[in-house]
Amino acid sequence: MNRRRFGLRTASGLSIFLCVAIFALMALLTVVLGAGVYRAVVERAQFNHEARTAIAYVTGKLRAHTGEIRLEQTDDGEDLLVLCEEIGGRDYETRIYAHEGGLYEVFTAAELEFAPAAGQRIAEVEALALTVEENLVGIAVTVDGEEYASSVALKG
Repeated sequence: MNRRRFGLRTASGLSIFLCVAIFALMALLTVVLGAGVYRAVVERAQFNHEARTAIAYVTGKLRAHTGEIRLEQTDDGEDLLVLCEEIGGRDYETRIYAHEGGLYEVFTAAELEFAPAAGQRIAEVEALALTVEENLVGIAVTVDGEEYASSVALKG
């Protein structure tokens, strides 16, 4: 009779151990899969953040600006947004452009030559495309191969 009880206890202990082991394995699998999903979500959020930052920055500059707006091309053929203004009798320009994987801005005297390396990096973007039609400015930025676009209506 003692042998039977010992056999049942062993079988019962083994089944409890197997249940705990399966639970631990499933918990580990859930953590590993969840970490992969979390990493993908964070990476996608970073790309979206860069695109929204770039578009919001250019949009804010356009809405706040009251002077002349020009669209030019850099030596590399990239779009260059030029916001002109007069301060204390001198002409100044805010130049916004894409350069070496980033959105840049430089505020300078109008007579100075354009130097892309002199700008302040605003956001990570691969490209900036701008269009101007009457009172509407189209803004498109490329981040991680995807294009994000917006339009800004200027004060008439």
